[in-house]
Amino acid sequence: MLKDYGAFKVFNDDAAQIQDWNASGAQYLRVELPSSANSEILMQQQGFYFADRTIKASVSLNKCSIDLDKFIRLPIIETSEYKNEILQIAEDSFLYDRRFHVAPLCSKDISRYVLKEYVNNLDKVLVAIFKDKPIGFLALQEEDISSLFVYLAAVDEKYRMSGAAMALYATACKTAYEKGYKKLNGRISSQNMAVLNLYTALGAIFSEPKDVFIKEIKDDIK
Repeated sequence: MLKDYGAFKVFNDDAAQIQDWNASGAQYLRVELPSSANSEILMQQQGFYFADRTIKASVSLNKCSIDLDKFIRLPIIETSEYKNEILQIAEDSFLYDRRFHVAPLCSKDISRYVLKEYVNNLDKVLVAIFKDKPIGFLALQEEDISSLFVYLAAVDEKYRMSGAAMALYATACKTAYEKGYKKLNGRISSQNMAVLNLYTALGAIFSEPKDVFIKEIKDDIK
């Protein structure tokens, strides 16, 4: 799929296997493939840069045995407000996240365009509040009739020791369960140990590793 961000275009594909991608008009290609050493070699031979490996995390809400309320130590509200604050938290948090950094070298100037669209597409999100200030957020989307997906989540670095992240994820689990969903799913970078540990605490099962490859077609961004 070709996505136009105004200053540049990105071709994204979540593919089952290597193919001849038609990315006419794009400055960047971002391709996800099932993890494979052979694919990594072949993609690099085609000029792609191996950028990240992501893992699916899945929390079975019926089997979640922890006391979720115990981890909700901050006020969490569901709101459509704080868009500017959410965007700033996201920009400061996702310094290397390859959903947004689509160039071989991470660039905030480029990722800002992608992040802004992500945040603009958010409806109501869970927001952690500290002293009347939003310090973190978590957005959910329905993946299918039985599961919700963590679309986007981040906490202001200054407040990461406050327990805001766990409060947000615990609230997400509780919200999903109360709405009748059976699973809370997410996809995270294998380099993000903090979130991996958080999902582990919730009893998540990890599966379906995918590799992210990026290729720059042109460098004449206007």
